[in-house]
Amino acid sequence: MTIPFANAYQDDGLHPPSTHSPIATELTPMFISLGFDDNTEEEGLSWILELLSNNQNPKGLDRYALQPLKASFFMHCGPAIDNEKIQVLWRQLGESGHEIGNHTLTHPDDKVNYNPLLSWMTAEQWQEEVNACNAFLTLPVAEGGIGVGQISGFRAPFMTYNDNTLMALVNTGIRYDVSFPAGITPEQNGTNNYWPHTLEKGSPSHTFAVNGGWKPAINQYPGLWEVPLHSLIIPPDDTMEKYGINYSLRDKIASRVGYFDPVAGKGDNFDWNLYFTPDWGAAGLNENDVVAIYKYNLDLRLAGNRAPLSLGLHSAFYGLLNGEEHFGMPETTVSSRQNVLKRFIDYALSKPEVRFITHNQLIDWMKDPEHLTLCPESEWKPHQVYEKGETAFFQEQMWRARWWTQLEMPGNTDNSSWQLIESCTPNSVQ
Repeated sequence: MTIPFANAYQDDGLHPPSTHSPIATELTPMFISLGFDDNTEEEGLSWILELLSNNQNPKGLDRYALQPLKASFFMHCGPAIDNEKIQVLWRQLGESGHEIGNHTLTHPDDKVNYNPLLSWMTAEQWQEEVNACNAFLTLPVAEGGIGVGQISGFRAPFMTYNDNTLMALVNTGIRYDVSFPAGITPEQNGTNNYWPHTLEKGSPSHTFAVNGGWKPAINQYPGLWEVPLHSLIIPPDDTMEKYGINYSLRDKIASRVGYFDPVAGKGDNFDWNLYFTPDWGAAGLNENDVVAIYKYNLDLRLAGNRAPLSLGLHSAFYGLLNGEEHFGMPETTVSSRQNVLKRFIDYALSKPEVRFITHNQLIDWMKDPEHLTLCPESEWKPHQVYEKGETAFFQEQMWRARWWTQLEMPGNTDNSSWQLIESCTPNSVQ
């Protein structure tokens, strides 16, 4: 059954699942999109806001170059309705250009006895959860709301969803979801992951999970986007020295997480699953472990198809709770988890292609892709054909072709086919 997707974004066009960038891979930015859930604890949220504002994307001529890092924040609305300090922080996030998304009003877990195929919520209850959170987020500040103009994104609590969930998104005019499993099909290895796609043909990983008996079958939703939150590939043993670890991280996780396959090496994405105690079904990893995982997955993408790296995070984990450390994270502290993000961001920003953007900006780019302006590799040659966007050196300056050109000397006419540029992205693929 196909569900019509009728809202302000209906005319997006169809983007079926694909492992290919809309443009040439070497011209594609390496997008990293951080998604923070809940965001109801003041100290952690304040620290994240400062971290992002104190860093900027590498240089270039694209619209995201040299901009402060941006992220998506999926709000658990209920606890914030009477919490003025959290409301102020949420408004600051919006004013700083971060994305405010919907994470429901009460954060319900729509499973019966932990069975993801059995739900207790009705379609009306799902609609109310989404509507009520949206209403608070879009309510003007003068009336006690957050004052967001449009809510585009949604993440389901506990990553539990079904057709009632997705219909609530459609009815509310939400543009995208980021709740589905991703990267779990056998052929996906971190170098060939899927790009964001619309759901008229479903999701390959969701279908795989349905066949495995741990996700419910769903209808088709043309025009509703899915931003894949891929499984993270754990670095194999022969790479551990490169990432500063002298033991098998795959064996460590396999000894703690019963469903982890050390051969395939596909682990959970969310920070909860990485840090919390094995007694609760998580991996209980330390700072160096998680930094290695994040770095390795970025390196896989840079060596492959540059599919975006989306990370699932909780801002609360990066600040104390009532002045105390979090319970149940045996190998990390707030300080060491903060170090994970700082170290990974420093590493990522050393890669000239990297751009930290929101999930919604990622979809904007999918609809209107803008290539990197790569730095010239050689001097201008009169008989060489230059396509739009290609660059060349001429008289010790850098020039970019504004359209197809040949035989025209850069800067020789008022309406030149060449544009003088002062910045570019180093080509690390050379």
